[in-house]
Amino acid sequence: MELKKLSDLLPYCQANIPVKRMAVIKAEDDHTLNAVFQAQDAGVIEPVLIGTGSVIRELAASLGRKEMPKIVDITDSKEAAEKAIAMVHEGTVDYLMKGTLETKELMQVIVAKASGMRTGRLMSKIDFVENPGIPKLFALSDSALNPKPDLAAKKQIIENALEVLYSMGIKEPKVAVLAAAETLNPKLQESTDAAALKEMYDRGEFGPCMLEGPISIDLALDPEAVRVKKYESPVGGDADLVICPDLVSGNLMGKGMLLTGAKAAGIIIGAKVPIVLMSRAAAIEEKFQSIILGAIASGA
Repeated sequence: MELKKLSDLLPYCQANIPVKRMAVIKAEDDHTLNAVFQAQDAGVIEPVLIGTGSVIRELAASLGRKEMPKIVDITDSKEAAEKAIAMVHEGTVDYLMKGTLETKELMQVIVAKASGMRTGRLMSKIDFVENPGIPKLFALSDSALNPKPDLAAKKQIIENALEVLYSMGIKEPKVAVLAAAETLNPKLQESTDAAALKEMYDRGEFGPCMLEGPISIDLALDPEAVRVKKYESPVGGDADLVICPDLVSGNLMGKGMLLTGAKAAGIIIGAKVPIVLMSRAAAIEEKFQSIILGAIASGA
């Protein structure tokens, strides 16, 4: 099925992915718990809630929850993250979700060598965006983890993202490596990196996909811009994945779209298991959709 909006993730997950076990790290948050319980009721996950047990039970009861999922009573944030990682290694959970702890605090524990969560690949964030002006879901990466990725890092960011797109049934994703313009500008690193990635693609260094770069954001997502500029590429106006030059551009692009009515779901990939990571201020629906996305990615 073609995924046109975030709400399409749930039926796809229900039809293709078995129930997954997800640990929520520091689950003392009513928005997070609301999204978790929705996913549980939809038959997507079996949650494990790690945090201050009394607070979690009180919040769950205020949401009308009578039957409590498994709760692991740990108050300290670092200890809660370490417990979740231990459960990954034990095989008792399939993926993780960030609750009230800071992203920086969580990632410090995740990236530590002792955690065993590193796979030898770069970790990166992927966000799926539902934009009112675009007729299908598209992904962008990386908007949260890698400040100024070099060429090798950008290649891994693409490879990470492709695995998620494959898990969503997209057999030959269209990848747009963004720059300010579609013509090569040797003075701009993002432009030369995009051209180098296109050369790698031409040599067959990526899995099944169609990759274009450098390409501007309008040519990647807007068919009218493609028509007006007479741009020729199978990626033009129909990208499934846009690769941002750096964290700042990706973050601004993602948040800018949210301010104009878009919705998003996001996860960390490249670790031993996916990690659901959205802003603590994100809407309940966006956290719910991110949980569904994590279940799909963990099933790959």
